[in-house]
Amino acid sequence: MPKIKSAGPIIAIVISILFVLWMLMGGKKPESVTHLENTHKTIVPSVQAIDSTAREVQQKLTVNGTTKAQQQVTVISEGSGKVTSVLKTQGETVEVGDIIARLDSKDIPAQIEQAKAFEKAAQLEYNGASELKRKGLINEAQIAALYASYQQAKANVISLELQLEHTLLRAPIAGQIENSDLEIGTFIRNGDAVASIYDYRTLVFEGSISEKNIAKLAIGQTAEVELISGDLVDATVSHISSVTNPATRTFDIELEINKVDRKISGVTSTATIHLDNALGHYISPALLYVNNDGQMGLKTLNAENKVQFEEVQIISSDTDGVWVQGLDERSRIIIVGQGFVSLEDTVEPKMVEFNPATAVGL
Repeated sequence: MPKIKSAGPIIAIVISILFVLWMLMGGKKPESVTHLENTHKTIVPSVQAIDSTAREVQQKLTVNGTTKAQQQVTVISEGSGKVTSVLKTQGETVEVGDIIARLDSKDIPAQIEQAKAFEKAAQLEYNGASELKRKGLINEAQIAALYASYQQAKANVISLELQLEHTLLRAPIAGQIENSDLEIGTFIRNGDAVASIYDYRTLVFEGSISEKNIAKLAIGQTAEVELISGDLVDATVSHISSVTNPATRTFDIELEINKVDRKISGVTSTATIHLDNALGHYISPALLYVNNDGQMGLKTLNAENKVQFEEVQIISSDTDGVWVQGLDERSRIIIVGQGFVSLEDTVEPKMVEFNPATAVGL
């Protein structure tokens, strides 16, 4: 039988020939492979961006709170007795000093008449003694005793007249009567609360603001307050607390509401306070996002088209967009594609015109 020759030498010869051919080609990869690799290496993500220039805008601060009457007082009885008449009922308006109700005066008027008679007698006795003293007919101790009796009689009259006055329940301020339970025959004790009076001629808005905003406020700044009724009324900052609430770290503020027609106290309201002007960029709120550090900001581009994060603060808003500050006066803001690029990525920006109402922020 013929012997089978070994295939090893043949394979070695073939490999040698292929190596020589590859060396003659300069050790280069096939052109098609090289082209594919280069294409993969040069792919740069594309985004849409706007070239935004900051403009001057009035800052606004929105505060939630409630309204109240500028002044409200609880009427406290200073006398005791049954109610004999009610002159002003709940919902009626009163002026300062108006009588709301009367209590039973019992025999106080008669006691006053008697006390006045004693006062007159004591006065006559004292006046007569004064003439005698000038003549040297009585001594100093006698005249002093008569003078004391006269003053005591006067004090009794004043005390009884005050008791009679306390049977009249008067309005301490002008306003509207609320929370009144006064009825004829009701027994009232000294110190009982009988009604409340609210001065609705001017309403006050009460709210609170955070520590970071306290420096922006000043007495006299103008504002609008939207009442729960839907009414929008003008207001002025009238009080700013100088002490923070330790539990909430906020400051209480008050706004005086001007020329309000519908008197609504104690209802939820929203105040928009006009602050100083500031430079801001107008954007869609959809472009805002919060990073891992909890900072709110935007993705922007630097001069090398690298993606950057810029922290911003909202200074005002309307139905289409928001005004933010924190960016440079001119800034390139990514408006489409920011969700697909990371910080420091180099991108290919397409600069476009910006409409905040239609930008959705992807």
